[in-house]
Amino acid sequence: MNVSRFSDRYLDVPRLTCKVGVPLAAQPEIGHNRWHPDIPPAVEVDPGGEVILESAAYDDYQIHDDGDLEELRRVDLSRMHPLTGPVRVNGVRPGDVLVAEVLGVEPLSGIAFSNILPGTPGLLGEIFPDGYRSTWHARGGIAESPEVPGVRIPAQPHVGTIGVAPSHELMRRWHEREQPLYADGRAFAPDPRNALLRGLGERAARVAARTQPPRENGGNMDINQLGPGSMVYFPVFVAGGLLSLGDHHLSAGDGECSFNAMEMDGRTWLRLHVIEDGMARHRITTPLVRPAPLVAQFGADRYLGFNGFCFDDEEQGYQDAGHAAREAVFRAVDYLMGLGYSGEQAYVILSVAPVQIRISCIVTIPNPTVTLYLPVDIFERDILPR
Repeated sequence: MNVSRFSDRYLDVPRLTCKVGVPLAAQPEIGHNRWHPDIPPAVEVDPGGEVILESAAYDDYQIHDDGDLEELRRVDLSRMHPLTGPVRVNGVRPGDVLVAEVLGVEPLSGIAFSNILPGTPGLLGEIFPDGYRSTWHARGGIAESPEVPGVRIPAQPHVGTIGVAPSHELMRRWHEREQPLYADGRAFAPDPRNALLRGLGERAARVAARTQPPRENGGNMDINQLGPGSMVYFPVFVAGGLLSLGDHHLSAGDGECSFNAMEMDGRTWLRLHVIEDGMARHRITTPLVRPAPLVAQFGADRYLGFNGFCFDDEEQGYQDAGHAAREAVFRAVDYLMGLGYSGEQAYVILSVAPVQIRISCIVTIPNPTVTLYLPVDIFERDILPR
């Protein structure tokens, strides 16, 4: 006797399925790893329709739970962000706003990594040049790692990279804007190596935009509140919108300070809506976000705040909130080291735990105040000063 009119728990919603452990190059039909307006859609839905997108973690299955530090040094960032899609929403036109309603996010394999990759631009990357490995296991709502004992992180799965396709004109503008940064490694230049564009050839691969920075189309925004119940409002630049996503996280703190959250392969369930002429009507030129209603939140008195300013022992900055944020992270790392954690363990904790980083004051020249709030209840021991 049938108990459901649907064939499986996904309610017969169209789904792009990622084979766990299989790099995107071996299943190129499900996605791409660059932005380009001509990438053909992998699935089509009508406005108001739903779709389920599964993807590998940002490393494209280059990192394994039984690997070593040498494996981290071999990670090829030209394979970064295997995205699933694009999804074409029928009838959507440039100038509309595409609304992605997140109905669910969950792990595929239950394994996540938060590694310090040598040479990547974390806030304290030069302090930890040798790298560090940590593997996290999701058992329902709690994540634990044998490499970071005594810490239990409430899982808050979310999608790190989600965006729509750029127009040719917008992609050209990105290149012109970022080109001065390519030479000294402050931006990722177009690179045809390992470029996967769902059948587009070498000509497209040479100009397709890298996925590392977020831009007008969204992309790698790494907003830790894009879990179930959240909504993202995207300006539309090409017909159909062509939405793609990937880079799932099991948890992440504000700022993802080490360059890695809890990176996992994952599944996101979306419902897609359209606001006609929404860009002009609502003056939307970059994505708007309505956060998830349920996020990891502790009582107001269950945090310990570390303040950073834009100076250190030898250097005085001016109104530099980025410098102040770095100093706040450094103060928190130093404090946790005083409790017996290694610097690498502390750095990882701050990148994956539900820490809150806030600009407490921005007008006190020359030093703004940035405060990092660390939840004390993720630790099995009392970490408060006594």
